[in-house]
Amino acid sequence: MSTQPLARDRLQAIYALPDHEVVETLLPGIGARLVPVDEALARIAAVPGLVPVAIDHTQGGRVLWADLADHPFREWQFLFTVKHLAESGAIGEHFSTSIDILKDPLVVNGGLTPSGFIFHISRCGSTLAAKALARAPQHVVITQGGPLQRGFWAYLTDDWRKPLEATPEALAMFRNLVEAMTRPRRPDQSTAFVKFISWNVLYADFVAAAYPDVPALFLYREPVEVIASVMNETTAVLHAKGTREAAFLTGKSIEESAALSDVVYLAECYARYFETAAASHISSLSWLNYVDLKPERFADIVARGLKFTPAPDVVDDMLEQFNFHSKDDSDSAKFKGDSAEKRKAMSDEDKALIRKVCGGYLADLDRAPRNLFPRG
Repeated sequence: MSTQPLARDRLQAIYALPDHEVVETLLPGIGARLVPVDEALARIAAVPGLVPVAIDHTQGGRVLWADLADHPFREWQFLFTVKHLAESGAIGEHFSTSIDILKDPLVVNGGLTPSGFIFHISRCGSTLAAKALARAPQHVVITQGGPLQRGFWAYLTDDWRKPLEATPEALAMFRNLVEAMTRPRRPDQSTAFVKFISWNVLYADFVAAAYPDVPALFLYREPVEVIASVMNETTAVLHAKGTREAAFLTGKSIEESAALSDVVYLAECYARYFETAAASHISSLSWLNYVDLKPERFADIVARGLKFTPAPDVVDDMLEQFNFHSKDDSDSAKFKGDSAEKRKAMSDEDKALIRKVCGGYLADLDRAPRNLFPRG
């Protein structure tokens, strides 16, 4: 992946780009404004809106911090919250620190232990689920938080030169990072949820080791539809193609992954997600097919999948999201099903290739007992 500064006209796909590059473009100089850990801890304690917004795994590892004040995280991804606030001049102080700050428990400052995690395959309704949860004012929802996009994992694995190890120090750093992001910034915020970027499901065991009692959902969808959507836009895993990260994502060598067509490469990535979810021994992980993500089922999905039972008025707040396109933060675009359209966009040859790679895993997830709505 490139580590060159981004031009502003490339920011339309910020969810697919390295988090620190995006933030350093939105907040020029943030990486160079290095503050000693003790001084930073004092500022973080004094300013409730100061949260981690990215991690630069280079230069020994740095955390980028920004004061987002009490802005609710309602945008469809965390980095779009940062973008919106940066462009409107609403971000307060911002600076960087050594990543060692994540080893200090004082960095948490009352951050909320998550009540549930959302893993997903991509383009499968996970944004809808997260934005529905975020409609309740008492919920802090981190939707693909910048530091967890790539930077933290790149730091722990030396940019995928070594495997991720669930050492006590790494797990403590992860918990401190998550809870620094979930700090309540409004008086009524009392419950937190975290939605990860799609490929983070490959680290589900690490997440569960850090939070063994937190329930999690894995959302998935017919991969033909997912890949049709990705090919029309982009995704972080495509930007990783031909790198060490791609070798991790596919289980193949760098050269093998680079030689695959984009369609087959994506299918290999998604097959690994399916395989990981199906083989997981995490008792708190449940599975949900996109076709079962319906408003009349959402309260049940949250209750059984996330072990969370909201009050009726909170459910009403959340169900409002089902009326709108989840990637339109203005709530002006009405939701319209597009599964048939996506299938038509793929050639029969590509459909056959995708189903050859992913079909068996998909069937296993659909009929597994831990699926909230098993089939067959």
